[in-house]
Amino acid sequence: MRVQDVIRGIKTDLQVSDWGNGNFPKAKFRLSRAGKRAYSFGKAWDWRFAEFSCAERRFIIRLIVCVDKMKAHAHLALRTEDGNLTVLCSYEFHADRFTGWHLHSLCGEKNDIDAAPTGTLVHGPWVKRLPHCHAPHRRTEFYQDMQGGPKAWLWHETLRFFRIDEKGSLV
Repeated sequence: MRVQDVIRGIKTDLQVSDWGNGNFPKAKFRLSRAGKRAYSFGKAWDWRFAEFSCAERRFIIRLIVCVDKMKAHAHLALRTEDGNLTVLCSYEFHADRFTGWHLHSLCGEKNDIDAAPTGTLVHGPWVKRLPHCHAPHRRTEFYQDMQGGPKAWLWHETLRFFRIDEKGSLV
């Protein structure tokens, strides 16, 4: 199974958390080999999780947002049998770059999610940035006016990118 198969696949049993702020319990997004930076956020950072099933496997999305810094990271991860996570991709926006939204993802021969390293964030020679950092980006806006404010828009953007259809309020 590839990352694209998860994003395009039929998702069932969606469970969405409420918004949280600052640090969150490691058990929500367990990365056994990740350092402190994977969990330590200041009070300016908000987070939310969505967990779902796809092709008889369990996946989780972690959205972390700092509206003041205009930064957002949405991590898609596969839950392993031991409770650890395999992070498959990261959909990101950084205000310090004029390029806009981009994706860090498993690519090429290493695109098999079962071959991805477990317990760490997405990095390594098998990860590609799409589009390339010097290439033109089609999506450069951080926030479009929406009821509920920037966090609601970013949550909606995350669900749109990962093709999750959530019924009801997006706030």
